[in-house]
Amino acid sequence: KGNNVEHVVEIPFKTAISGGKISIEVPITEECVTCGGSGVSPGAKTKRCIECSGSGSISFGQGGFAVNRPCPACFGRGFIPEKTCGLCDQNGLVIHNRIIQIKIPKGVETGSKIRLSGKGERGSQGGNSGDLSIILRVKSHDFFHRDGLDIHVTVPINLAQATLGSKMKINTVSGKKVHLRIPPGTQSGTKFRVRGHGVAK
Repeated sequence: KGNNVEHVVEIPFKTAISGGKISIEVPITEECVTCGGSGVSPGAKTKRCIECSGSGSISFGQGGFAVNRPCPACFGRGFIPEKTCGLCDQNGLVIHNRIIQIKIPKGVETGSKIRLSGKGERGSQGGNSGDLSIILRVKSHDFFHRDGLDIHVTVPINLAQATLGSKMKINTVSGKKVHLRIPPGTQSGTKFRVRGHGVAK
């Protein structure tokens, strides 16, 4: 099976609140299609790796313990190509930028994860693909601020409005406007609650 991939994506504040679909570009490491992951140029011959004697691994020992590691000379394959693949330079892997459309649920926060099964790295030799985990990072907004399921906004008013009272139209995160009554004698920092216009869960 191919490796699982994690990718961080920044999304707009309003998209995090109301949900929606976005397209993202994800770099995915995949098996080279030219050489099939062997690192050998098509039609070229191979020879046994001298470093690992064809085993594909090298043993490192210290203090009576031995650890096998993939041979760095042949990338763990056990052979060296007489002519390397021109696309992947013997590595057997290439990086492709894959365009993926994802659906953002309503009310997500920074750190929320979306898991897409089978959208990770492709498996070798016909194996299944790994999964892709999208980690969301919500951008800040100039007007709205989130606190749990509540949305906070700061509205400036002049001295006359604060002293005599006033009626105002306030933008909500959904795009609708609500009417807010400012009572006479309102002090700076006074909070008003408008129900039903926060984060829907």
